[in-house]
Amino acid sequence: MELFITASVNAGISLHWGAHQVWCDALHDTRVPGLSTLTPERFRRLLAHPAFQGPELLFFTHCHPDHYSKAQVQEVRRRWPSCFLALPEQRETAQILLQGESPGLRLGTDLVIRFRRLPHEGRQYAAVPHYGAILEREGFRILLAGDCAIAAQELADFVDGASIDLAVLPFPWITLPRGRAFVEQVIRPGRLLIHHLPLPEDDTYGYRPAAEAALGKVRVPEVQLFNRAFQEISF
Repeated sequence: MELFITASVNAGISLHWGAHQVWCDALHDTRVPGLSTLTPERFRRLLAHPAFQGPELLFFTHCHPDHYSKAQVQEVRRRWPSCFLALPEQRETAQILLQGESPGLRLGTDLVIRFRRLPHEGRQYAAVPHYGAILEREGFRILLAGDCAIAAQELADFVDGASIDLAVLPFPWITLPRGRAFVEQVIRPGRLLIHHLPLPEDDTYGYRPAAEAALGKVRVPEVQLFNRAFQEISF
């Protein structure tokens, strides 16, 4: 299947899938307390990393500063001007503006991406434009939920009983009982990849040990944890 997923920092990933390379929330430069970000040194490392060369699509679930950096996006697009940019706020003159309930995008002849507006976790962020996505290629589906509210009905409606082969979710989906129940009963992924964890030096609130302790509590066929910068997993 030739699927490789490489972490940047925080919730950022690069997906290499056949001839396609999609980055999701991979570029950000503001550290939120208890989480990590792409410092200038880490950004230089990303730009030189083999997994972050020649993106076809930069997708941002939302524009919070721990998920999106305008300056870093502009530098990446300067290097690779043909890449598409999709995000739910108008930040660039040349971009795909995600709006409405269910926009879609096709890359090449074999990769279809369906986006869906989903509520951001936390009542204080209810008005934040935020989109998840399901990527499908050759019958294999990947769910990217972003910072979706835990156990949101909107996410259940988006999945709608479809077979999800890989779900990429932030760590509260396994540390919270209602998150685990939703994963097991609604998403039912063949594989689960957990991310959005801080690096050790930034783990003020103990998110890393909590996620590690919860790995065995969620009943799915396979669970893996992204807990290092530029960690790679293949499928």
